[in-house]
Amino acid sequence: MIYQVSDILRDVRIAIDQNMSSEPLAEQGDVDTLSLEEIIESKIADAARIVEGGAPQYLLDSGKAFGDNIGWDSAVGYGSGHILLPSDFLRLITFQMSDWSYAITTTITEDDPLYSRQRSRFPGIRGCPEKPVVAVVQQPVGLVLEFFSCTSGKNAYIKRARYLPIPKIQDGTIELCEKLRQPIIYYTAYLTALSVGNSELATNMLNTSNELAK
Repeated sequence: MIYQVSDILRDVRIAIDQNMSSEPLAEQGDVDTLSLEEIIESKIADAARIVEGGAPQYLLDSGKAFGDNIGWDSAVGYGSGHILLPSDFLRLITFQMSDWSYAITTTITEDDPLYSRQRSRFPGIRGCPEKPVVAVVQQPVGLVLEFFSCTSGKNAYIKRARYLPIPKIQDGTIELCEKLRQPIIYYTAYLTALSVGNSELATNMLNTSNELAK
């Protein structure tokens, strides 16, 4: 969902003010009202990326589609394939090939022991339509999604492919997962409190954000 940055900034200020035990944050040290708002705004996208990157799957929005072109490692529609991910890719929401029994919502990396098994010469060890595996790896061209694997030949196609993009402020707005708006507000307050050296407030804001993002 798209939100006005000014609304997010306002709610972060409210969260900070409501949790201050003494003087307002803007009156501490050399921080004035204008510079505090600049600090808050500079932390919104970072907070959103951290919260959305680590939140449970059920708290995410539907995301955006990807996967216009598939590269096959062997014959078309057989075995593993790969897809170049968008440059703003943050995390996978769902991916399923047409002959898979179910969609995948979690990915592995090259460091995962399961990844090396996908190159095994024994078919029973590799991912298959009944037990698919998806990996996100770094290649010279950028991040690539590798999937294992398909058996339906040229009839194989992408049934669903959705990803969560990296949040960014654009034209005074930012797109955030609706269910994570409040955790992001408190995490922004946490980063802001750290920036101005208020460790007690930072701890309170972080704890609240973590509780809301469960």
